[in-house]
Amino acid sequence: MNRSDNLYIDHTEEKAAQALKAVDDFLAVQDLDKKTSLRIRLLVEETIGMVKAMTGDFDSLLHIEEEDGEFRIKLICKTLMDKEKKSSLLSVSSSGRNAAVRGFMGKISEIIENGILNFDEVMKLNQEYGGGSVDYMCMGVGSMGGMPLAVPVESEPITWTLSNYRNALEESSGDVPAKEAWDELEKSIVANIARDVIVGVKKDRVDLTIIA
Repeated sequence: MNRSDNLYIDHTEEKAAQALKAVDDFLAVQDLDKKTSLRIRLLVEETIGMVKAMTGDFDSLLHIEEEDGEFRIKLICKTLMDKEKKSSLLSVSSSGRNAAVRGFMGKISEIIENGILNFDEVMKLNQEYGGGSVDYMCMGVGSMGGMPLAVPVESEPITWTLSNYRNALEESSGDVPAKEAWDELEKSIVANIARDVIVGVKKDRVDLTIIA
């Protein structure tokens, strides 16, 4: 496996610029055409932008890995919040902060943040868009070990994927909220150029994988 160094990113422009420079250096020595390099860099830019926009305290490490010609952008987020901070953010969340979320990557950041905050109750994640309810967390949740995923248990991560989410939206195509969510996907850079997006939430850690 071929991989870049771990790159620390946070809310600052300085760390974002350092990470993008390291990504450019890594891509420059890969045997890639210009279009592929640009696609991977765009996905990294979107990922870094998402981290910069997230609320709360997170340690975030990003790297790129390549195996058999497939490139994966990997982001690990670990919360630095104690129980008191989590409770405070949850009260803010329930009072309307989520209504300001816009775009597909905004939903991903919501899954990351709320997944960590509500891990023990993560299957209750319901958000309202366009006057109706789209449970985008549950709509993207897949199965593990061939078994349907039910209420999460502490020993297993919750896994959300773009491919499962897209399939669920297609099955709900008659609903107005689902149609609006589908329109949102069509406008998203990540949803259009990534082969898949996988989010795994386990207690205070999230693993995000974007397959380029």
